[in-house]
Amino acid sequence: MIRKLRFAAAPLVALAVIAPQAQAQDASGPGISFELGAAGKLTPRYFGASKLVLSPVPLFRLKRLEFPNGFAIGGGSDEGFSLSPSIDVIGKRSTKDSPELTGLNTINTAVELGVAAKYQMGNFRVLGAVRQGLGGHKGVRAELGADVIVKPDDQWTFHGGPRLNFGNSKFTNTYFGVTAAEASALYPTTTASGGLYSAGLEAGVRFQVDDYWAVEASAGWSRLTGDAARSPITAQGSKNQYSASFGVVRRFDIGF
Repeated sequence: MIRKLRFAAAPLVALAVIAPQAQAQDASGPGISFELGAAGKLTPRYFGASKLVLSPVPLFRLKRLEFPNGFAIGGGSDEGFSLSPSIDVIGKRSTKDSPELTGLNTINTAVELGVAAKYQMGNFRVLGAVRQGLGGHKGVRAELGADVIVKPDDQWTFHGGPRLNFGNSKFTNTYFGVTAAEASALYPTTTASGGLYSAGLEAGVRFQVDDYWAVEASAGWSRLTGDAARSPITAQGSKNQYSASFGVVRRFDIGF
């Protein structure tokens, strides 16, 4: 898994080497500013699992996009309302990696694409995201949260607050449901309705090394609810879901 994480960081290293002039551009006027990085993320092996697995995760955040005609997205301070792309990857679920799921169908890796929104006022922000699944699931997943933000100086930023996770029935049935064809004594036929499937807390920290590099870490806990909590799949694992991540990002400012 560590080898895979190195591969995930390779594009960041390459871009950092070949784009020194792009960094020197003034982050004003037509151009794009973004953060690119990689992280190692510790998450349950599958939704409802008690065992954790370390996976590489690419990081991309659009900070500013300004066109020659003056139309701009982002830029300025963090205050107010902002939109950005939202991307997530859900790993493959199989009996090869999780023998306790014998009899259940394999679920391939899913890529989720969508949009995230944030509103910040002083030391408080609310945030949310909606994403459409591709590949392993065809459902829709959404997140809603709020944070208290503490910045003791220009380098350190701490945040923490509640998180709510939602999914439509296509999503919940994919990961918490059991079809008639899969049904057994251990896994009876189960239908999982859409809605809130977990609630919890998240806390994180960011250290700004210099104008371009930053180091980030976070940890979270959530509790499965409703049909997700009652699923026979969750019964083989845990309703409590834990996560942690550690990553490095670099900012790039490229003028048009």
